[in-house]
Amino acid sequence: MTVEYESRLAMLAIIVINLPLAMSCSSSPVSYHRLEPKHAAIYRVVRLCALSASPAQFSSTFEREITFDAQTWTNRLSNVDAATFIASKHDIEYLEEYAAKQVDEWAGWNEPSQFVMEGREVDGLVTCLRSFEDPKDAFLVSFWVNPGVRRRGIGTRLVEEAIGWARGHDLDGQPFTRVVLDVLKDNVAARSVYERCGFEEQGDSPEDAKEARYNCIF
Repeated sequence: MTVEYESRLAMLAIIVINLPLAMSCSSSPVSYHRLEPKHAAIYRVVRLCALSASPAQFSSTFEREITFDAQTWTNRLSNVDAATFIASKHDIEYLEEYAAKQVDEWAGWNEPSQFVMEGREVDGLVTCLRSFEDPKDAFLVSFWVNPGVRRRGIGTRLVEEAIGWARGHDLDGQPFTRVVLDVLKDNVAARSVYERCGFEEQGDSPEDAKEARYNCIF
């Protein structure tokens, strides 16, 4: 081995050692948290990030939800017949502290790009709630995985968290018998996640012919 070759190897080692953590590590452990009403500020930022980064996935819009007041976000998380989960490389205590520091600044934001950048702190989101169509059904909505961390199993785990909540939820003797969802027919990635989690396609959504209806029976 020549002195020149050894020197190049040493330089390469120095470069690798000094890479930023985000570049030197392919992934970090991801935690999954159910949000509570006290996490409304976190939920708002993640939801607005999702609406900004992937607008075609949602029936709602950033322009609509940026007008919601703080109580609206709290009310969403106060619904005893619903559960919202996020995925993050941070524990929930860190996110709580971060939100407490940032909440006043967030309140003044109105550009989608601001929320997309801030949303990097969270990797995904999903909500499951009692269906308005049939009280025996849980409806899965707001499923989103941050584009930068897709194809790592995060979406599958989020959907499994939602299914697990629905399977065990029994309010006033009204347990769910299945989870239902609608998904755009051309959203192949999301459909693959749902099918891996046990959902089966039932045909067109009764709400929109561009969407497919899926269910997962317990």
